Amino acid sequence: MEVKEIVKEGSISGTYLVLDSQWRVARNGKPFATLRIGDQTGEIELKVWDISEDAFRQLHKGQVLKLEAAAKNYNGALQLEASGREEFFRICQEGQYDPAAFLPGVSGSELKALWQVVDQTRSELKHPAYRLLLAHFFETDEFRQRFNSAPGAMRIHHAYRGGLLEHTAMVVTICQTAATSYPEVNRDLLLTGALLHDLGKLQSYSGELVIEGTDQGKLIGHLMLGAQMVSEAIQAIRATHGEEAFPAALEMPLMHLILSHHGELEWGSPIQPALLEACLLHHADHMDAEAAKFREARRNHPGQSGNWTPYNKALKRSIYLLDAVGEEQ
Repeated sequence: MEVKEIVKEGSISGTYLVLDSQWRVARNGKPFATLRIGDQTGEIELKVWDISEDAFRQLHKGQVLKLEAAAKNYNGALQLEASGREEFFRICQEGQYDPAAFLPGVSGSELKALWQVVDQTRSELKHPAYRLLLAHFFETDEFRQRFNSAPGAMRIHHAYRGGLLEHTAMVVTICQTAATSYPEVNRDLLLTGALLHDLGKLQSYSGELVIEGTDQGKLIGHLMLGAQMVSEAIQAIRATHGEEAFPAALEMPLMHLILSHHGELEWGSPIQPALLEACLLHHADHMDAEAAKFREARRNHPGQSGNWTPYNKALKRSIYLLDAVGEEQ
């Protein structure tokens, strides 16, 4: 049974990936485990009561389980429950499952369309320095392969293979509209910033079945990592083509866009936007991230389950689905 098929209370069985596991102790002193499990169709919480430490150690992040549990309603949302006193799971060894079943992501024609947005935008830039900088990254096969499969986050939004490319293409598309709406905008600067704003995520995440944060990502953060990658690329361009190939006057504004695109200090930006282009990039980035949360909540909402989704932790609220209102309106 896939996660998307768990729509009502009752017994369930299926093969799932452990996305997170935490050891807890209840008020009565009895241990239990809270797990987040999933497949490419969605995620769901699993509570395991009266679990031993030995059993818990087997349920670590990245493990694939053959699971038998019960779906129960808790505070308006379904969760799975199992008893540690029973044999409720079996560890699946490599070769006993299809990794593709646990790797949601963008593929096929969708990827091709996203790359078309990226490459066409590059080709339409007027300033040769920006085109040269973007070519340094996007015309390298190894880079394109990494960018093609990289997630856009560990959780919350675009946390799947191809998520970084999808998010980047969407932010670029929003910025193109903004640049048309506000003619005083430096279009080349804004679109270059949009294409490179999350570059540091390539060094921030790792893992095949489960997305993990790297040491660099945790200690430095993807904004600083991205700025470092761009700075190194600019230095390489100057070393090869001369100082005039990327004028110093272009470097600082671009760095500012990358470092300020989270918008607020409490959201992780070391500096707030001080350029119109930086302001627009921040809002485009935030807009697509928020829209992705809503879209994910819509996708995960079981059919025939009413207009309101269960409480969504990422959005900190339930959302209302117009499609569920009924076609008679």
